[in-house]
Amino acid sequence: MENRKKIMNIRKQHKDAVRAFADLKSGYFIVEDNLILPEELVGECDLLKEIYDGNYVDSKDEGKIINFYERIMLGTEQPIAQSDIEVIVDLKNREGSYTTVSIVCYFDKDEAGLVTGYVATVRPLRKKEIEERVILSSFTNDKNPTVFINKVAGFMKANPERYYAFIQFDVKNFRYINEKYGSDKGDEILAYISETLDILCDENHPHCRLTADMYEIVTYYNSREEILDFIDMVDMRLHRYQNIRFTMSYGVSVAPGTSTEYRKHGDEAGLARIENKRVILKKAVFYEDTLMVNVKRNGAIEEIEEEALKNGEFHVYLQPKYKYDKHVAKIVGAEALVRWIDSEGHIKSPAEFIPVFEQNGFLLEVDKYMWESVCRLLRGWLDDGKDVVPISVNVSRSYFRKINLVNYLTKLIQRYDIPIDYFQLEITETTESDDTIAYVTALKDAGFTLLMDDFGSGFSSLSMLKETPFDVIKMDRQFLVECLENKNGRTIVSHMISMSNEMGLDLIAEGVETKSIADFLFDNGCSVSQGFYFSKPVAVEDFESMCFG
Repeated sequence: MENRKKIMNIRKQHKDAVRAFADLKSGYFIVEDNLILPEELVGECDLLKEIYDGNYVDSKDEGKIINFYERIMLGTEQPIAQSDIEVIVDLKNREGSYTTVSIVCYFDKDEAGLVTGYVATVRPLRKKEIEERVILSSFTNDKNPTVFINKVAGFMKANPERYYAFIQFDVKNFRYINEKYGSDKGDEILAYISETLDILCDENHPHCRLTADMYEIVTYYNSREEILDFIDMVDMRLHRYQNIRFTMSYGVSVAPGTSTEYRKHGDEAGLARIENKRVILKKAVFYEDTLMVNVKRNGAIEEIEEEALKNGEFHVYLQPKYKYDKHVAKIVGAEALVRWIDSEGHIKSPAEFIPVFEQNGFLLEVDKYMWESVCRLLRGWLDDGKDVVPISVNVSRSYFRKINLVNYLTKLIQRYDIPIDYFQLEITETTESDDTIAYVTALKDAGFTLLMDDFGSGFSSLSMLKETPFDVIKMDRQFLVECLENKNGRTIVSHMISMSNEMGLDLIAEGVETKSIADFLFDNGCSVSQGFYFSKPVAVEDFESMCFG
């Protein structure tokens, strides 16, 4: 009824609107006198389609006008809840410059809710109106979420018998977009997303920009397929701005209409969104599928982690490093790896607890424990007159800003009177920055032997080896496996070994699981390997038997 009143009011402003309105292909527009359109757009025509087909909007608004027009066309095939929608664009005027205008389309719909026609108004926005809209668009966000939450509460309470989906998404690698194209272009993309959501979402899809590049939409649904179809529709409209392509991470949490924990469901959708960044093949992750189990498990781990450390439940396991010549394999070192064995003798997988410790910061405490345990172990071997081999421990670059690592490790080996050559440091390769280079160089200057772990897994290149402070390069297992699958890959490995040797860098191959791989490495100049072909990580007692007899 309200929709009809709006349409009748517009029709009264111009008699010809009645005839034009009856035909969707010639929708009628009422244009205020103070907007001077290009001559070819003056008169009776489907102005919106002409704008859509022609070059009449600023390039930054092209995607917006396309989404606006196609949303209306979609309304002819699928029911549309809105009685009208608005788009703000910079429209070319007769002088060839641009005027910021508001285009509002009012729909005529049949009994099924399908659009059968529309009329619209086009009017220029005053400077004050533009400023007010900018202020309003930033009002309901993380600084003032109450507005959005109240809207969601009213939406859900109106139909408590339904089920609702909280859909949260953000732009993947948005920081990279800002760095490459500039923050102004980044702001344009965020505005484009917000304005496109205004077009795509009706009163049955309350939405909000929460903060930065993070958005949330709430909608009722009848099936998961319906949720995924809606996400596909949104994603199709948001993947590109001008010539910049980007992708989204979507997380979903579902809730009954009787729930009042609106913030909680949004947080759950946020957890699913974060999990989605690790899932390459899925466009959307549902919180209920995996996150609930993970959160509970992670919470259980965090509850007992400190007590486990006090009770000595973390143990040093050693994976030997072998010098190999096809006939004889001799242990020349080992890598210290943590294993968690609880009071009942159950062994927890590192894949289960290491990611939790990395996220909550407890990994530093565990590593400190491991470092000191290795020092005690080395001291004991030295006191017993053993033929000691170097042990390498893992050090995260994230520690560089948390503690004075050089000072801490130097004092540790001094306290146990360990020759520094026996206590080696493995640091995972990553992109270099001035800070990380300074810290690694400081460790090198202090006399530590440095091993670059997982070389080939991500950011490394042969060129970065020219001035590296590292002493040893450890080839990543996955890199090695993939390269050895074909001739070109084997050539890369061969050249990499040759270059490392020429530069005076020692090389260790990780994840060696077969004799053929071990033989290939030896034939090409890499004689030190580590992997299940030689030995899995073992308890200290077993290592001592293997190494010292």
